[in-house]
Amino acid sequence: MAVLNRVRPQAHGQVPGPAAPAVAILAAGFLSACGGAARTPLPLRPEPIAWADTLPIPEPPDREVVEAPHLVNDALAGEVSDGISLRTAFGEDHEALNLTHFDDVVPSAWFEHRNAARPLTPDEVRRGPTTAAGPDTTGAMEIVSAKVEGIAPGFNLRDGRGDTYVVKFDPEGYLHLSSAAGVIANRLFHAAGYHVPEDYIFVFDRDQLSVAEGAVFVDEEFEEHPLTLERLEDVFEGTDRLADGRFLAVASKFVAGPPKGPFLFEGRRGDDPNDHFAHEHRRELRGLKVVASWVNHIDIRFMNTMDAYVQPGYLRHYLIDFAASLGSGTIRPHEPREGREHNVDFWASTARILTAGFYRVGWEGREWEVIEPSIGWMEVDEFDPGAWKANWPNNAFRNMTARDAYWGAKLVGSFTDEQIRAAVAAGELPTSTAADTLADILILRRDRIVDHWYRHVSPLENPVLRRAAGDGVAGATGPAAGAAESYVLEFDDLGIAEGLWAADRVRYEWELEHDAADRHWRGAGEADPAGTEGSAAARRSLRIAATGGSPGRVPGGGLAGREALAELRVRVVGEDGRRYPPATMWLRWQGADAGYGVVGLEH
Repeated sequence: MAVLNRVRPQAHGQVPGPAAPAVAILAAGFLSACGGAARTPLPLRPEPIAWADTLPIPEPPDREVVEAPHLVNDALAGEVSDGISLRTAFGEDHEALNLTHFDDVVPSAWFEHRNAARPLTPDEVRRGPTTAAGPDTTGAMEIVSAKVEGIAPGFNLRDGRGDTYVVKFDPEGYLHLSSAAGVIANRLFHAAGYHVPEDYIFVFDRDQLSVAEGAVFVDEEFEEHPLTLERLEDVFEGTDRLADGRFLAVASKFVAGPPKGPFLFEGRRGDDPNDHFAHEHRRELRGLKVVASWVNHIDIRFMNTMDAYVQPGYLRHYLIDFAASLGSGTIRPHEPREGREHNVDFWASTARILTAGFYRVGWEGREWEVIEPSIGWMEVDEFDPGAWKANWPNNAFRNMTARDAYWGAKLVGSFTDEQIRAAVAAGELPTSTAADTLADILILRRDRIVDHWYRHVSPLENPVLRRAAGDGVAGATGPAAGAAESYVLEFDDLGIAEGLWAADRVRYEWELEHDAADRHWRGAGEADPAGTEGSAAARRSLRIAATGGSPGRVPGGGLAGREALAELRVRVVGEDGRRYPPATMWLRWQGADAGYGVVGLEH
């Protein structure tokens, strides 16, 4: 599978500037999201500043969010309003607000490009965010608090180094199921660019544990009681042991800095001055749906997120708890409904009620069986990236556009087979057969995602425009002078890179419009290979010239602002004749000697 740098990340370590442009960014983004792109062209909008949301702020209080009202609102009111929205019906989608001029995001307290910017080694993928080997089992390990009842019992453990971990176990009969899934998904989300805690496979003897003085557990009535090892009996009896008698669990290390509650998938956090963009309009949260669909993280809801106040004093936004990923439903294997329908799916439920149960969808009545106990079950042959659903809807996922999904698909597509197998190895599945099977499933789902979402755009990246050899128009005058001017556009076609279409059978249609120069050029044709011998086969070269439409005139000097900008729209035409939505490359006139240069890209 071909892999390219499919995004244009800002340089890591860039010092954040002042947050003053945030208001201008929000205003410009709002206009574009509401159909005002013609009034505010992309290159004229201020770009987000890398790391601008890591400026020191006063420490916010911890916040507790009652989950049920949010889930009901998203599942009912949100789905109904979206279903009857005229904007949705007419395809007038809000685009994300925090975009760079090249359709990307800058590194921030939410996301930092990793594998798609610089391919990680398989060993780096396997290590993920970890800095050690997990809890220190050579010294004292004390249980400081516990959850002994409910869906997923476990406890908080402090090791000899003073580090604290959340420890959870696999369900009885399915050793490795949720622990392996949690660690593997953790590695893949981290390599994709999201902030996650350090998760480890944790193997220990029961007699290595003790209960810390003053440790308590909270019962179902939220009352505290003294904790003893005997009170943990149900926790240990609810899981299986390894062949040597030891216990296996997943241990998630507490992140640096005090927790400040979860983040929501809509709105902004009022006590965080760095929180400039409404969460439902953040590209990294919209595109997260595609990454979550890849690893089948159906339980991706705001209670599995966390804000932490980290040094030098800002909120970093984490994804946590990946036990309900891959084939694991945490306390059992997944079932065919999961990933295909929300827990409360208003429209599907309404259809069943109105048809007295005759309305059925594909998963209902389907025969299925667990792939194997350590893997559980997840969709393989019938996996449909466009139809995947988390257990609970949210506004960020609901607002995802084709451009957002393509961005998320580039993150997924950046993983090689070897990197995927390295992430699976971190889960320490019991047999090589299980590991190979799970890796093969992830590889297939990756390819399905790329094939699906890359076809919703023209997946052209890294455009460069240069004057064709021999062109020279300085001093040219008159309406036909533009006919002597031509350019060579070089770009990466990720459809070729991923094998979606053949390089020698794909064609491109293009239009260049520059109203200030009365230029309306258009053309079509195949593209030649670009670059030197041995360069990536996906790098293509396309001639742009006034061979069709209105040639216009050579723009005069002194053009600025909107008048200096031109739009070059290039669309892929597949070998089957399918015409894909065009990529828009924004050009700026730089004078008669230099001609046009690329200053923006929208898919």
